[in-house]
Amino acid sequence: MDSVFWIVIAAMVLIVVLLRFKVIIGLSILSGGLLIWLFESRSLEMLWEAMQQTLVMPRTWDLVLCLYFVMCLEVELRKSGSLHGMVVTMRNIFSSNKVTLAFMPAFLGLLPSLGGARFSAPIVKEASEGIAVDDEEKSAINLWFRHIFEFSNPLMPGVILACGIANVTISDLITHVGWVTILCFVLGWIVLIRPLRITDPEKATNTTNDHSIDWKSLFLAFGPIIASFVLIVAFNMQAALAMGLVVVGFIPLYFLFKRQIPILSVFTESLDKK
Repeated sequence: MDSVFWIVIAAMVLIVVLLRFKVIIGLSILSGGLLIWLFESRSLEMLWEAMQQTLVMPRTWDLVLCLYFVMCLEVELRKSGSLHGMVVTMRNIFSSNKVTLAFMPAFLGLLPSLGGARFSAPIVKEASEGIAVDDEEKSAINLWFRHIFEFSNPLMPGVILACGIANVTISDLITHVGWVTILCFVLGWIVLIRPLRITDPEKATNTTNDHSIDWKSLFLAFGPIIASFVLIVAFNMQAALAMGLVVVGFIPLYFLFKRQIPILSVFTESLDKK
């Protein structure tokens, strides 16, 4: 077997080990890359060239800025109360936050944009109130349900690329393996959601038979997601530009709906060194 395969495996193992020792993910991945360089090249000139290419590649800044604007949007949703209002409305509709825990990451998984994990994480955290679930379980729930549409979403770049390589139409792929999406949801519910214990029924369940819907919160929570989807898919806009327009464009809407937010903190709180 090609030695490159084992080098890549070693780099992945190194990344996992470093993450286990609480090294931040950026440094962990950088260490994996340096390990590959150490075994494959050891040329300082090539290392410097790789660093230069990374800094000038549009994809690099698209990723960085997209993640930043996703975090800005999360601050907007949280400080405007839209995130909490959406979770409460979902609980009123489905009678339990458990459904929201599974449904929201799955819904966000339909959006082919960068930063999906960072965006859905606060929603999972909000929906887990009143439920005995630790951080590792929240991460597992977020990861699993956000990827159940890998088998049936024709907008995912990975699906498009794989079908192109295998010379298979996307419709044929979905026809043959689309059922795996349903299977993954069911398995995720049985393994990850069903065993969860509700510790505070007031926060986690609809104890009052209140079926009211906070339409403002639903619009302000789902609106940015739908707008990003349309800009990226219909207008083929770069993810960073789309997310930036959504973040800025929804600021006046929050004030229009009397959901005042501290504009400066939206952009400063999102400057997370991680």
